[in-house]
Amino acid sequence: MFIEKAIMVNLHDTLKDRCKMAEKEGNWDNTGFDQLMKDSKDELELLRKQQTDLMVKYCLRALRIYQAAKPEPLKPTEIAYLTKNELNNVISDLTQQPNLDNIAKLVREEWLKQHKQ
Repeated sequence: MFIEKAIMVNLHDTLKDRCKMAEKEGNWDNTGFDQLMKDSKDELELLRKQQTDLMVKYCLRALRIYQAAKPEPLKPTEIAYLTKNELNNVISDLTQQPNLDNIAKLVREEWLKQHKQ
């Protein structure tokens, strides 16, 4: 979360600099840019919610599997331990270089597909 905020601050500062340059050149649409930034912020909030929902699903899946092998209900400490481990495993898997390369490839393909239209 801290990294995301730092990236957003850096992005915002970069966009402000571009805005100043474009204003000097006389070809900047402030109203359109302001709306784009508002929409982008709303989109980011939605994506974060979707990301959280997906992580919850991963954890619930892990808890169901663990519970299936155990006759008594999971204790709060077990739930916390299993949740932490599942989150760490998902993040570790996601950040493995082959997965990062695959995601980057899919992003490039999707970007090109969207901008051919």
